[in-house]
Amino acid sequence: MREDEILQAVVPFYAEIERLGYSVRASTDFDEIQRLVPQTGREKQTPMMSISRNDFTADRAFWLFLFKGDEVVGGVAAKYDRLGDEGFGSYLRRTSREQYGRDSDPIAQIARPVEDLLQGNIVYIGELEFRNDHRGKLALLEAFMRVHQALCAIKWNQTDWLYAFVPETHQRFSWIYGFMLAVPDGILWNEPEPEGRLNSHVLLATEGRFFKHVMLSARRRLERRVVKERGQKP
Repeated sequence: MREDEILQAVVPFYAEIERLGYSVRASTDFDEIQRLVPQTGREKQTPMMSISRNDFTADRAFWLFLFKGDEVVGGVAAKYDRLGDEGFGSYLRRTSREQYGRDSDPIAQIARPVEDLLQGNIVYIGELEFRNDHRGKLALLEAFMRVHQALCAIKWNQTDWLYAFVPETHQRFSWIYGFMLAVPDGILWNEPEPEGRLNSHVLLATEGRFFKHVMLSARRRLERRVVKERGQKP
């Protein structure tokens, strides 16, 4: 998807965020990010995205924050990894051992679809958090996530896959989050389950070459909903 196409597709979602009374801002200032993350309601960062544990650079990671006026009320992060010839399973086992301080492999099993599909240049999306008093607004959540993924696509235009882990109760929101594929039991962990990870988590993913369809379809749905809310005929 060309950058101009992404920009055209994402403009209605910026407008939707503003219509709902919010604004967004992306940041690669990691000192600032460490100050702002707690304001989203997140008590601590996961090892996978912890700024204190990872040597992030502006080219490799960024956060998008949701504002109500001047107040931070939500956020989400993304990081970019070039796997090269390394398989996703190997990458995940290797990095998880370090992240969770295990002497042995903490992963018992990785689902075959996860092993076979995810490869190449991958973008992990995580740390999604809204303050309690700003949750429950699905239109806001979707617009926020669409802007975030559009920024990912512009920043890392050679992305092969975008992926995330969510609780199984959130699987029904996979399309709102912007993902096409859901893999239950994607990763099974050796006991004890690592902090922030559960065997019941679902892996969500979208292949980079289908990102155009994901964005344009979401934009059309938003436009239809806005027309309906205004009481106009399509």
